[in-house]
Amino acid sequence: MRVGYIGLGAMGGALARHLVGKHSLTVFDLNKSIVNDFCAQGAKSASTCAELASDCDVVILCLPRSSDVKQVLFGPEGLAQGLSAGAVVIDQTSGVPGETYEFAQQLLKIGVSMLDAPVSGAITTASAGTIAIIASGPSEVFKKVEALLRDISPNVFYCGARVGNGQTMKSVNNLMNVGCRLATLETVALGRKLGLSLESLTEALNHTAGRTYTSQGMLPNIAAGRQSTKFHLALQVKDMNQAIMLGTVKGVPMPIAGVGRGLLQIGLNTLGPQSQLEEIIGLVERMAGTSFVASKDAPKDKEVS
Repeated sequence: MRVGYIGLGAMGGALARHLVGKHSLTVFDLNKSIVNDFCAQGAKSASTCAELASDCDVVILCLPRSSDVKQVLFGPEGLAQGLSAGAVVIDQTSGVPGETYEFAQQLLKIGVSMLDAPVSGAITTASAGTIAIIASGPSEVFKKVEALLRDISPNVFYCGARVGNGQTMKSVNNLMNVGCRLATLETVALGRKLGLSLESLTEALNHTAGRTYTSQGMLPNIAAGRQSTKFHLALQVKDMNQAIMLGTVKGVPMPIAGVGRGLLQIGLNTLGPQSQLEEIIGLVERMAGTSFVASKDAPKDKEVS
């Protein structure tokens, strides 16, 4: 299959690598270094999105925001200028479901089908080929490209025929992920302030009802001095804004999500626009006046009765 991939950032690059050697792959990204790296592995490059589209049956996008997707699709030298009738666009962006649905309707006018297929997981699971792919769109289109998606990961889940359902599911997942992450970090901060070690907290939490994705993944990495996630904090704030807006439109009160979003915004304002989600750990530590990892030179936290 002739496949194009646009957006070779940390996540997109990890996903696209699974297609090298399995398909005739053409790539496009503003970062020429990563494009050259893909070409060295056997992929081809295109100078514009329109050029890429003219040589592909399926084009996959993994971009920061829906506004970026709109530009790539319909902007100058965009995909719409090169796509042929019968082609398929797959959007793996964590985008706005309603906007993605409208993009799909515009593409149908030129005979092009669209699916949304955002992913859920870490860069490590993307690289390992085990990340979850949450897809939606017309069933006949999904069946046409299902094998291609499974070349990226076997964990593909179909969420219905309406384009945007996958991104809706991703938004719901984002809300739960952020809530659990911040609650876990807050709990660890309390435990550390009370004199418990990070190791003992991690072991206990992961064998009790308090176990979460964060306690199982992030906490062991923190204890070992490893980075646990690679994701821009600004994008996490964007994801929360999108999810809360969906709740606002449907009249669903979201007080817990609002608190979580507020904490992330404090972190973004404090740490700067290029900060990583990982840096929220330091923010929680400073708020609680403690450290997750004990330092030989730092005074030990005193137990509070």
